[in-house]
Amino acid sequence: MSELKTLTFREGEVPQAYEGAIPVLDRKSKTSRSTFPPVSDPACEQVLDITNAEGASSVVDQIFNWKDNVLPGGSTLAAYKGAEAQATFNRLDEGLTACRTFTGTSYAGKYRSKLAVESSPRVGDKAVRYRLESPMDDGRVRHDDHVVVQVGSAIALFTATEIDKQAAFPPDLIAKQVKRLQNAQRQ
Repeated sequence: MSELKTLTFREGEVPQAYEGAIPVLDRKSKTSRSTFPPVSDPACEQVLDITNAEGASSVVDQIFNWKDNVLPGGSTLAAYKGAEAQATFNRLDEGLTACRTFTGTSYAGKYRSKLAVESSPRVGDKAVRYRLESPMDDGRVRHDDHVVVQVGSAIALFTATEIDKQAAFPPDLIAKQVKRLQNAQRQ
């Protein structure tokens, strides 16, 4: 498969984001492990670890600074060896079946989240969408939209965040990114 970084969006390809505000970051999944303790439910921790691309052999993150939202969105492209992408996606399905609520600690302090599996987009080999709702200390609610798509030996992850309203990563960008991954793996 081509270098993951070459498959990310370039300036001018994301009209929903500010020009010059879609940085790409190469990361090593082994050094990206959280220093926070695991969340209260092991099934939920499994979902969060997979959504963070832990265990992938190569990972690239892209941040989207949206024109209509002060909170950025993000995508992650993660490459896996052999059939590991499929096995990872199967573990994600297992975790999503069991995870409903959990508590944890983040940079902002302790939090509580509720997870709900939503209707999945029809892209890639397999896809799933789930939402997290997390009440904040000031009475507002943080909404995180997560879309995870397996494409051959890769997994693409998309995240959007809003406060007090449902978040959604742009479906046209998901479809375009998945198509790039499919084309790269056919070469």
